[in-house]
Amino acid sequence: MFSSQTPRPFSVLLTFTCSFCLIMATFTAPLAVLAQDTGAEPDSAEQEAAFQAWLTEFREEALSAGISENTLEQVIPTIQQQRRVVAADRSQAEFDNSYDRYLQRVNTNRIEAGRHLMQTQGSMIREVAAEYGVQPRFIVAILGLESNYGTFPITEPLFSVIATLAFDGRRGDMFRRELLAALEIVDKGFATPEMMKSSWAGALGIAQFMPSSYLNLAVDHDEDGKIDLWSMGPDVIATVANYLKSTGWRDDQTWGRPVSLPSGGEQSLPAPQSAGMTPESTCRSYRTMGAWRPLEDWQQLGVRRSDGSPLPARNLPAALLIADEGDDQGYLVYRNFCSIMRYNPAFRYALTVGLLSEAIAGINN
Repeated sequence: MFSSQTPRPFSVLLTFTCSFCLIMATFTAPLAVLAQDTGAEPDSAEQEAAFQAWLTEFREEALSAGISENTLEQVIPTIQQQRRVVAADRSQAEFDNSYDRYLQRVNTNRIEAGRHLMQTQGSMIREVAAEYGVQPRFIVAILGLESNYGTFPITEPLFSVIATLAFDGRRGDMFRRELLAALEIVDKGFATPEMMKSSWAGALGIAQFMPSSYLNLAVDHDEDGKIDLWSMGPDVIATVANYLKSTGWRDDQTWGRPVSLPSGGEQSLPAPQSAGMTPESTCRSYRTMGAWRPLEDWQQLGVRRSDGSPLPARNLPAALLIADEGDDQGYLVYRNFCSIMRYNPAFRYALTVGLLSEAIAGINN
């Protein structure tokens, strides 16, 4: 992780990733410590007994938090420990894959599928996106990465997944809150227990929202009394758009652009962290990105569009990201890049969303 107290001499390398995240809290629950940190893996009987004791304790907590007895009776007996999700949680692609490997997600199949979605549901997508001031291509690109436009099977039992991760303890406090949020979703009638299918990480539906984000930002756009994130429709589009809007999205800007560096590469670019501009305060990621400078300053430093033409003549703050150390190819990113990183805090993810959005729309940036 980079911060203002740890300046980079030139630019942030995409081989490193942002280590802070809305969903990356660290807390250790006492029972989970018993199960995980004793120096040896407990046998399955001991682990199951500890899990059931934890679940009994949690049930009382949920009841005290206002979850109805009826909801708890529907959900708690269905929860089963899913140990395989713990291994998956500790090996996330956004952080473990190489830069080049991750960018392979911008491939012909995903581009064509995104264009097909725009052709078949473009009218609805454009109408909903316009209400929130978000360009449709970014919504579609996010859905393409999150669930391949809803074609990836999302079949994990949410309550079992989140309970397992809460019990595990690595991020136990966070997942304990998410489990309460998931119960609240059912308790309020937004979704039935049967609808609550997720990824191995507990993210819901096509848009892959954590339960707390669902409660705070998901939208019942068709006003049918449910917030359906499991079927491609206006609720999904509005929910992603609303999320981006909540982070300060600007529809008069793009995400950024590929650029070429001057002769001498990144070593020729002085960029102390203290220099330059600061984007809006809602850009939580800006301190991890090196110096933000006006586009005209980057132009004067010799940075150009990837085809060698001048940078846009706009007074926008931009940060320079380099894919690999010593690489003369870089990316100038704008304020909206921060918003994408609020959806997922990995540099590779945000960059891939930007590039995929342009490929879907046929934009040569």
